[in-house]
Amino acid sequence: MEVHPQRLAWIAKRLALVVGVFALVLVIIGAVQYRKKSIVAQDGLIIDVVNNTANNDFIAAQDVRDILFKNFKHDIVGQPLELIDIEEIERVLEKSIFIKNAEIYIDALNKVHITIEQRIPIVRIMDLEEPSYYLDEEGTWVETSSKFTARVLVVTGNVGRYNANYKTIPHNRLRKILKLAQFIDKNPFWKAQIEQVNINNSGDATLIPKLGDQKIKFGDPEEKIADKFYRLKVFMEEGLPVEGWEKYRTIDLSFEKQVVAKKR
Repeated sequence: MEVHPQRLAWIAKRLALVVGVFALVLVIIGAVQYRKKSIVAQDGLIIDVVNNTANNDFIAAQDVRDILFKNFKHDIVGQPLELIDIEEIERVLEKSIFIKNAEIYIDALNKVHITIEQRIPIVRIMDLEEPSYYLDEEGTWVETSSKFTARVLVVTGNVGRYNANYKTIPHNRLRKILKLAQFIDKNPFWKAQIEQVNINNSGDATLIPKLGDQKIKFGDPEEKIADKFYRLKVFMEEGLPVEGWEKYRTIDLSFEKQVVAKKR
């Protein structure tokens, strides 16, 4: 059977298209395989520890490298890209108590980029019977570091033993302390004024200002926090300019709608 020349031309074009597509697929597969076999160079690991406003450097780039080496038993540099499991690296890093979030990607130059977001401590707990530790802004337990001491609010006294479920326990002292610490941390004025909180055996709080040696009796750490600080600020603005801090030994905020100040 004779085939028309135009039909032959159409068939030839289709075959050429199929062959071209097949060749392109082979090229792409080859490129992908070649990239997978590519090695991460000596300068191909870039670690960025995101700075936070508190400048609490609990973890450095070398610490990140140490965590990865401890878990994977080898350095990332010198490894082929096919052995770099981004999700597994993120999972390993986010197990660190100092790391809140880890983001990883590989760029077109085969460089591995790791961005670390640190946890930000807002209060240091120094209980009478337990080793000290920090709580971050979300209330997560963070251990102290031999490399760095965070300049944060300090809570001393009878806090009680740490319980991992403390935020779900209604009358837990640490849960109450966290609410007070979060309020102070979010308010620049009080963050600059209050240095320490002491918890007595009854669970009541006493605030220690950064300037002066006065004791500010706060009462229950989570009870009417905003109202108590409002009354204290009014007293500071209206009463202290006349008498001055040095005239007072204690300032009591535990009474309803009152500020009871005792002079020396």
